[in-house]
Amino acid sequence: MDQGETPASIADLGVDRRKELRAQRHAIVAADEWRLAPGLSAELAPLAETWERLDPDPHFGGGRRATRTRRYSDFDYAPDTGELARRGHVAYLQSEEMNSFVGGTARHFGDVEPRTCTNALFRALVRYDFDSLPIEPEYRSRNWRCQIHQIRITVHPGRTYDVVPEGVHSDGYPFAGLHLMARVDVAGGESSLLSWGEDRLLARTTLREPLDTLIFEDRRLKHHTTPISAPRESEGHRDVLAISFSLPDSPYQTLV
Repeated sequence: MDQGETPASIADLGVDRRKELRAQRHAIVAADEWRLAPGLSAELAPLAETWERLDPDPHFGGGRRATRTRRYSDFDYAPDTGELARRGHVAYLQSEEMNSFVGGTARHFGDVEPRTCTNALFRALVRYDFDSLPIEPEYRSRNWRCQIHQIRITVHPGRTYDVVPEGVHSDGYPFAGLHLMARVDVAGGESSLLSWGEDRLLARTTLREPLDTLIFEDRRLKHHTTPISAPRESEGHRDVLAISFSLPDSPYQTLV
C-alpha cells in the first residue's frame, strides 16, 4: 500500500494517525475523533457487552482485592482482505525478563467468543490498527499473527488496586493498540509510554470514554497504567480491548 494512499479502513473511521506513528512510535485517538458510520456505531454496545462473559484470571487479585477477568486468542490476519482466522487454543506465555509478575507461566484463558470475532466494529478496529502501522510495503502482503486480549479489572468498593502489577514493562509485541470499551465508577488509570533505557516519559493519557485509544510500537517503548480506585459505595471496573500484531520469522516477530 502506498504511504500516500488513505486505506478505506482509516477513511471509514475518520482518524488518520499514520504520520504520528511513523514519527514518534505512538498515537492517541480520542473517542470524539472517530467518525463511525451508523452501522458501526450500533455495533459498539453489542461488542462491549461481551466483556460481561469473560473468565476469571487465576493469576491476578482475588478475594477482597481487585479481580481480573479476560479472554485471549490468536488469529491469522490477512492484510489484503482483512480476513481474521482463528488459530487453535494457545496459552499466553511471556518470559520472566518480559514479565516479572507471571513470566515463565503458561497462562490459559477462555478463547474470544465467536460473537466478538464477527462483530463489525471489532473487525473494523483490527483493520484500522493494522493499516495505521509504519510497516514496509514488502511485509504488508504477508499473513500476520494477531493477538486479541479482552480484559476487565474490577475494584471493590473503597479500594485501590494496580492495573498492571508487573509495573513499567513491554509485552514484546512489535505493535499494539489499546481501546477502552468501558469505564464505570473508577478513578485513576493514567496510561503512560516511556522510552527504553532511560525510561523517559513520551506520552500519557487517561482513557475515559469508550473507544479512547492508544496505539504504539510495544517492542521499542515501555508502558504503564496507574492504579484505579472505586468509590466507597460501589465497585468499579475498567474494560479494555488490546489488539497486537506480529510477523514470525521477520523483523516484526514478538520478543518473548
